Amino acid sequence: MKRYLPIFGFFLIVLAGCGGSKPASNMASPIEQRFSDGKKAYEEKNWLEAISAFDDVRLQGPASKYAAEATFLEGMSRYYSETYISAAVDFRSVRRSYPSSDFAPRSQFMIAESYYQLSPRAELDQNYTQYAINEYQTFLREYSNAKKELLDSAEMRIAELRNKLGQKILLSAELYIKLLDTKSAIQYFGRVVETYYDTPSAVESQLRIAEVQYDRKKMKEAQEALGTFDEKFLGNSTKEQRERALKLRQQLTLK
Repeated sequence: MKRYLPIFGFFLIVLAGCGGSKPASNMASPIEQRFSDGKKAYEEKNWLEAISAFDDVRLQGPASKYAAEATFLEGMSRYYSETYISAAVDFRSVRRSYPSSDFAPRSQFMIAESYYQLSPRAELDQNYTQYAINEYQTFLREYSNAKKELLDSAEMRIAELRNKLGQKILLSAELYIKLLDTKSAIQYFGRVVETYYDTPSAVESQLRIAEVQYDRKKMKEAQEALGTFDEKFLGNSTKEQRERALKLRQQLTLK
């Protein structure tokens, strides 16, 4: 499961090429040598070797000039090896141990990205989805001066994940339809509209309220729901949704 934004390829290539390490030499300290080993392994995408080397730097020289970057790159190595929980722990360690480091903002973003990678399909438990949203919001709140592409990416991720949370409730509403419990279905659609009003799930849910009310022969309620759809959601609807709304509008006119 790899869902990386395009900016990360550039961001991480640049990051891997910087860091202030000096070429390994006979005069290099053990910490400096291990940091150099880790950078080389990282550039070669040898994630296990990179993790080992950066972990040595972090443990042996927690106050060294290499420690913050080593901890961050250890997190990135775990992230790329798809051990996302461990990666989040490393990124959080950067924030906790090196809060004034240049790597702190990026680490907060990557905490959120790690949870994003763990966010499952809409029909499954969404704890990691909510964790990711919380961490992106922390990034936006605490690092509002970060690079614009990271800020934009965080906002895009939040919108995507909020829609997934809305989808989960929408799927529950559709299940109630199958169980012939239309009253509960309408309540669930309403929860989507109320809580995730700025998502595609809300657009679909408002239209479904109108359609289900029509099927229940609640013409006044269907008309009101369709009016709300036209007023608040029509501009963000798909062609298919607009066609459904038009059909329902015509049916209501005939009643």
